[in-house]
Amino acid sequence: EPVLMCRSNNYPKGFYCSWHLPTPTYIPNSFNITVIHGTKEMVCEKDVFPKNRCHIRYLQLFSTVKYKVTLTVTNALGKNSTTLTFDEFAIVKPDPPESVVAKPVPNNPRRLEVSWQNPSSWPDPESFPLKFFLRYRPLILDQWQHVELSDGTSHTITDAYAGKEYIIQVAAKDNDIGTWSDWSVAVHATPWTEEPKHLTTEAQVT
Repeated sequence: EPVLMCRSNNYPKGFYCSWHLPTPTYIPNSFNITVIHGTKEMVCEKDVFPKNRCHIRYLQLFSTVKYKVTLTVTNALGKNSTTLTFDEFAIVKPDPPESVVAKPVPNNPRRLEVSWQNPSSWPDPESFPLKFFLRYRPLILDQWQHVELSDGTSHTITDAYAGKEYIIQVAAKDNDIGTWSDWSVAVHATPWTEEPKHLTTEAQVT
């Protein structure tokens, strides 16, 4: 049975569906996808790359009518299909935040300044704001600490262990609907440490 997945990473513009076969068949396959919204069939525009993906534009926002997407695979052995039915809101999942940067704060051995940018694929953060989830831990520990932020694209960690290297990641979610993005690329930073003072001792002259 083919594997089908649909997701909106650029809400409210539309969503995309992608598909693959769980195991290779080594014979030619043709894929046909149909998208029904209520009684209306919608066009799923196929991507040039990757070939196993197509896009649907939302024609009507905030609809309570479910979408029904059916993928049919045909080859010499026969035909197989799989169907997904979902609400517009349920498949909203932004891409991860971008350009994550973490820096030490001068003269603050327990602080790290973290900043990031909205995912570039998210078209209208003014009308559809994102909230963020930050996780961080020193490399010497396995347990993450978490902070959820309702707005803004920066946060100052105030409880870092002095002198320890930290790993930091950020995720994003629409304020009201959908699910959290995957984690961003991990960044590393170490809090500010004071330069050791060089002690000089005078040799006694005998």
